[in-house]
Amino acid sequence: MIKTVAVSGNSKTGPIAVTYRSGQHETYATCPTSCALHPRSESGAVAVDVEYMQAVSDAVPRNGKAWTYSHFPAEALPMPREGKTVFNASCDSMADAVRTVELGRPAVYAAPVGTQWPQRMHGVLFAQCPAELADNFTCQQCGNGSPLCARGDRSLVVVFVAHGSGKKRVGTGKGGCYAAGGPTAIQWHGLKKTGRADDAAAVRSFARSLPPGSLLRHHVAGDIGSDAACLPS
Repeated sequence: MIKTVAVSGNSKTGPIAVTYRSGQHETYATCPTSCALHPRSESGAVAVDVEYMQAVSDAVPRNGKAWTYSHFPAEALPMPREGKTVFNASCDSMADAVRTVELGRPAVYAAPVGTQWPQRMHGVLFAQCPAELADNFTCQQCGNGSPLCARGDRSLVVVFVAHGSGKKRVGTGKGGCYAAGGPTAIQWHGLKKTGRADDAAAVRSFARSLPPGSLLRHHVAGDIGSDAACLPS
């Protein structure tokens, strides 16, 4: 199930286009069971929805930029390509982020609360998301129209320090998903009743409908997992 928003009211993304994705019966059913932030009370996906992943890859506004994040293994994600959506591998450790960069894929790192940045590991620079460092800074402003997370050829690892009601659990392997509470959770949970069912067709159509030069962040919450191939966590 998918929800598309042409102009987001999210304070971190700014007024750009965004999507949310959930399973038909469980909110986290598109998220991999292997995700360390996954709340174990919900089901999760055990396989990528290949058809949907390809649709997301193609869903880029004309002359614009699109990006997303996935907790599936980096090897399962598309390599960065010009004119395609950038898939950032969401990593649960600095070592995994370094390995992802070495594979030629962009990485982000969910860091425990209270950690300080920038840092380096094995020559790879880790720097905190600029939108987390200033209240008046958003994805729309990042990189003068080319946000860091939309740059598939970067070696910099973008760090997102734990936030939300479960932030103290990030880094412990006991959940901590930022989308588990607050306004994001309200929108996400509602998809089980109001979302559009044909995710692949809907996301392609949405990208085509956006004005030229638009920015599109796929999956403020949700992932590319197959809802038809999910197991209890």
